[in-house]
Amino acid sequence: MKESCPSVHSHASEAPADLDDPADSGPGLNQLLVHLPEELILFLLSYLEKRDCLACACVSRALNRIAIPHLLNRCGVKKPTSYCKLILDPSYKTNIDPLLALQHSIFIKEIKDLSFYFTRFTPYGKLSPPLLRCLHLLRTLTHVEEVTLFFSSKGDSKLFKDEKHIKEMVPIYEDLLNEIVLKSSKKIRVFGSDGLLGNFYDFRKESPGGKSAGGHIRSPTRLLAGFKDYMDRRQHKKTDDPVILDDFRYSRSTLTGSRIFLQCSPEALKQTQLTHLNIGTADFLRPPFSQWFFPMLQASNIQSLSFAFSHLPEDTEEVEFILQRLATVIPSLNRLYLFDIKPEVLSILIKWINMFAHLQTLQIEPFIDVSDEIFAELLETSRSNSTPSANTNNNTQSTPDTTTPSAPAPFSFAPHLRRIDAPHQFLTYFASFSSSSSPPSPPPENDSAQVSNKPKGQFPSLDMVHLDYYCIKSVKFDLHVLASALRRIRPVLLPSPASGGGTSSKSSGSSASIVVHLKFDAEFLGLVAAGRRVPVGSSASMKNADQLGDACAASHSTTALDSTPDGTNPTLGSDPTAATAEDPTAPDAPSFEGDISSDIFELSKIEKLRLGLPGKRDDILQGKFDDKILILLSLFKGLRNVRLASTESAATKVKEELSPLHSRVFKEGRPGLRKVEVV
Repeated sequence: MKESCPSVHSHASEAPADLDDPADSGPGLNQLLVHLPEELILFLLSYLEKRDCLACACVSRALNRIAIPHLLNRCGVKKPTSYCKLILDPSYKTNIDPLLALQHSIFIKEIKDLSFYFTRFTPYGKLSPPLLRCLHLLRTLTHVEEVTLFFSSKGDSKLFKDEKHIKEMVPIYEDLLNEIVLKSSKKIRVFGSDGLLGNFYDFRKESPGGKSAGGHIRSPTRLLAGFKDYMDRRQHKKTDDPVILDDFRYSRSTLTGSRIFLQCSPEALKQTQLTHLNIGTADFLRPPFSQWFFPMLQASNIQSLSFAFSHLPEDTEEVEFILQRLATVIPSLNRLYLFDIKPEVLSILIKWINMFAHLQTLQIEPFIDVSDEIFAELLETSRSNSTPSANTNNNTQSTPDTTTPSAPAPFSFAPHLRRIDAPHQFLTYFASFSSSSSPPSPPPENDSAQVSNKPKGQFPSLDMVHLDYYCIKSVKFDLHVLASALRRIRPVLLPSPASGGGTSSKSSGSSASIVVHLKFDAEFLGLVAAGRRVPVGSSASMKNADQLGDACAASHSTTALDSTPDGTNPTLGSDPTAATAEDPTAPDAPSFEGDISSDIFELSKIEKLRLGLPGKRDDILQGKFDDKILILLSLFKGLRNVRLASTESAATKVKEELSPLHSRVFKEGRPGLRKVEVV
């Protein structure tokens, strides 16, 4: 590829052809310049324009080592070897962008996280030059661990008729993706690209008989399209590649368009080290990308998948087809993170999750734009319409049909699941769904294995449950909603052994720890009203709630010796609410149902609280939200660990415990509270 500013290779002292040489660039002056202290050189470079600074980087190796990081810093790239975010500029020849600066570096050859942003290129017909620039950069690097391709979400629907465009872009994308894999990349992220090349293919629905629906009108155009499909199938008649066969569900949008696809290079298939995939688009899961993407995933050892539903097609049948193809090529997946979930895909969400037999961690982003009422209605509809699927993977069962009480299907959801992090709406439905079905009975690993007669829970490996309750975007905090979600979750957790204990959920009869994650915006809707409902010592009902909460907090402080041989706690064993929460078959206690004391008692079993607060980290340390935190502490009476996090500050893993004087404000009157920290 020819560029006006060629990369510096052997002739590092030559300036690019399109840049004016400095007027006094004699050897003597150059030697004096490079012998100056680095601080003085950076001071001089700060007075130069980006164009002149790039010209200085082409003078010598010493100036290249100093000028390129300085220029990248001015472009917003602080640490190019660790995280390099390149926002590409269409007019990069006049406005120097970070990609052009990085192309002229002769020292930066390894980058941990490299991100390409094509957000300034709309419509997509102008993507060819920036993609070629990215390909040129990748070929000069030796190793890139993570690569992100971020496209604009505004596509161009008119491009689906331009046959020249798809024939030009497919080889470019093919070389770019293969080069990413050849650089030993472990993570690939793709976002945006709504209508990138997906408009060139149409999905064909299936009729009830299993054949593509063709309609009743046999027009000449339809007959010609059918003949063309027949010739395409005849061309691949002898293939047994499931990816190619699945792609026959798609036909070209234009009658004269040829079926063109991206292909994986043999070197890339052999050298792939991909372990993580982050997909925020549907285009890369449809032709023409599908014959590169699915074979590459099948050849890789994908352990983690982050998937967005916001850019999936509107056709539910095609969405289910794409999800099933994706689950087939990554059978060893153990971590799944779902975000931007659309309400219309909730009916197939659980069935798709159930296809991953080795799943250990499940994270679902909270449904911010879906109210509790709408979510409950949607999931109730999906539950009544769910039927067992004939296509299963790794001996997993699909979502059971609960509408047929005479023959309930066994529920076998993720037998290796260890952690689930999901919004309270999903956990509520998830728990009620699993408790209504029979737990799985997996076969022994070998013939000599001893089958235990102890009761098995639905999730024998589960040890952590994160319940997310986000009170933002006009969502009000509701004490009863949160308590009801906790009541639904507890019965499906595995009963703890006789020697168990140590966490709130263990002491209440399960081996998994429940962590509540609350997040508020500046409005704190519903929190003050919830605090007013439980004034300390104002009524007999509140005194009863205080007694229940104090009893639960006291039970948390007891050791395993205080438990009975059957694993129950004598302090809670006589409480009717505890019986309801522990035993799913026990009748409801009408005296506690919907009562504020019952809700307070349910919240008092929680020991760990994660609280997301608006504002900056310093606002938390200075006590700006202390009054709101105290209200929550009055609701969660059994807390032992509270973690406060700022929703506006940059994410960090550094934890800082509050000062003793500040912690005393929260710990006073709460002997069980041990730690309050800020992250």
